[in-house]
Amino acid sequence: MADSIARTNTGGQMSLRGRFFGPFGIAVLLGLLLVTGCTGPAKAIFALPGGLTLGGWVADYDTAQSRAREADRELLIFYKDTRLGVDDDSWKSLNSRELKRTLRPYVRCKLFRPYEPDRRFVAQYGVERAPALIIVHRDGTYHARVGSMSGAQISEFLAEASPPGSPPILNPHIPRRVEYGWHRSFESAQAAAEQTGKPILLVYHRWLSRDWARLKELLTTREVYSRFDDMVHCRLGGFPPWTEAYITRFGAIRLPALVVAYRDGTHRALELPTSVESVARFADEVGSSY
Repeated sequence: MADSIARTNTGGQMSLRGRFFGPFGIAVLLGLLLVTGCTGPAKAIFALPGGLTLGGWVADYDTAQSRAREADRELLIFYKDTRLGVDDDSWKSLNSRELKRTLRPYVRCKLFRPYEPDRRFVAQYGVERAPALIIVHRDGTYHARVGSMSGAQISEFLAEASPPGSPPILNPHIPRRVEYGWHRSFESAQAAAEQTGKPILLVYHRWLSRDWARLKELLTTREVYSRFDDMVHCRLGGFPPWTEAYITRFGAIRLPALVVAYRDGTHRALELPTSVESVARFADEVGSSY
């Protein structure tokens, strides 16, 4: 059996911004947009693969969460109001020399109140206004503090925010960049699952067939990806195209198939998925089990 890996290509073609803006022009435009509070357009323009980083702070939640998972680190989110006339010293405090060393262990993310998807994202953590600080722990729970903060208050918040915190109220309708982190083998995925405590989504498909093309259409819809995003992902292909069923470590399954494997050794399988609705329903069923 051959294992394979595929990554979603989110930036395959050159866009207009790539043709008309050099590095200097992009920097100038970004500065103008942020200074004027036009964070929504700035987000739309700079929603690039890999994420935009400003002084060590990632400017989008997709990239920040992905980096936190990959590095097994806590995520620190600063939620800022960039509208004209809104003055807050919290950002200056976060960038002070005294706090820089304290912040090193965190993956840092800066989100903006004028940008509607950012508002929806922080609302999952009980935050409705800016400024605010949110710590998302490795176990998925969080601590949050709202209001302007001095350096001493930020240090106090970070010191007291020990896991476990409160569970977030996750919103599946937040816009997401579809980016599965496919593992090449079950053993690799299993190691990641042991480390994170998360179940594994395994995708079984046949080589030289339309299995993967059809599955990719289903898996990359917002309805499905938002449900599988927080699992470990493993794509296993290489089966002959004439194979109708395959004996796996989970028993015989008809291909193509989706299998969710839990740490306790149990699993759930969806054979021959045919629609977004069937996959989303399966994801809801398996997601309620962990």
